[in-house]
Amino acid sequence: MKIRKLILTIHGSIAIAIGLLLTVISLSGSALVFHQELDRAIHPSFMRVVPQAKLASLDEMIAPVQAAYPNFPLESIRFPQTPDGSYQITIKAQDGESLDTFVNPYTTKILGARKWDNSPIGFLYNFHYKLAIGQVGMVAVGITGLLFLLIVITGIILWSGWRKLKTGFTVRTTAPLPLLSYDIHQVGGILSSTFLLILAVTGAILSFLVLQSSFNQSPQLAKVLPPAKQPIALSELLRKADAAMPDGKTTYVVFDEHEPEKITVSKQLPHELSRFALSNVELNRYSGEVLTVNRVVEPPPMLKFMIAIGTLHFGLFGGIYSRILYVFIGLIPSVLLITGSVNWERRRWLKARRESTSQLRANQTESNRFS
Repeated sequence: MKIRKLILTIHGSIAIAIGLLLTVISLSGSALVFHQELDRAIHPSFMRVVPQAKLASLDEMIAPVQAAYPNFPLESIRFPQTPDGSYQITIKAQDGESLDTFVNPYTTKILGARKWDNSPIGFLYNFHYKLAIGQVGMVAVGITGLLFLLIVITGIILWSGWRKLKTGFTVRTTAPLPLLSYDIHQVGGILSSTFLLILAVTGAILSFLVLQSSFNQSPQLAKVLPPAKQPIALSELLRKADAAMPDGKTTYVVFDEHEPEKITVSKQLPHELSRFALSNVELNRYSGEVLTVNRVVEPPPMLKFMIAIGTLHFGLFGGIYSRILYVFIGLIPSVLLITGSVNWERRRWLKARRESTSQLRANQTESNRFS
């Protein structure tokens, strides 16, 4: 009994200490499950176009962006996944931050521009992964994930169903609020425990992997000026990349200010998710030479591990159904925080009442002895 009381104290104390932070992280994560769809819904004028018969070339799409921002070097080009999507051409602004411009691939008209961190979904991302305060926030999120793991494990141990299975899955809907809250807390907790364990573990791992990566970054190199000659047309380079990897769907084109002669064309192979496209073709922008063809059919163990962690954390393993499920799983910690707080307060009230009753009896006994 003493061990159970200790576990209950650990469970409740940690939950109270990180409850609000955990709620914010889980709610933002729930919203981010469909972040791409939300981004398109928030910025339809940027990201949705009316498909037409003829698609402009990539060079024709870049031309108006370079004319509008002549001193902003290209960083990347993201290809739309559907015919009604716009191209996202990212350039580096004068303040060093990335500026996303959106171009209609049929009319080459610039639809709009934004900085990712200042967008609603960008802010939500930064808040979910690092509380919008950088590396310190990333550490806090990782630690919260580990503490949440302890909360889930202790909650599983405390589940009343281990003593009587039926009790552990019963919700007394007509009971007073404190008892109803207790039932909702334990039934909701045990039913969602597997997914909460997955989110806690994968979230903590991702936080510390990203943090480790940021610490291990090489010192920033000086910007290298491109050669004083015209590069080959991007449309021609894309044809060469397609010839080098014909079964790969182009998802990104990446430019590197430190290696201005190189261009990297990211490719999604048929068996890959677009989020985890690993293959690419590197070309020389000025000679058109194919430098390397990186066809990743079987990722190395560490990369495979990270993909598995990402798939589990983002709910990608079951398509649309697992993503919908994850939206609701993200709401569970808020429900558990509310019901757990009610239960905690009820236990405090019962304890105070017992102590008051005991003290009253002791006083009565003492009074009777002297009377």
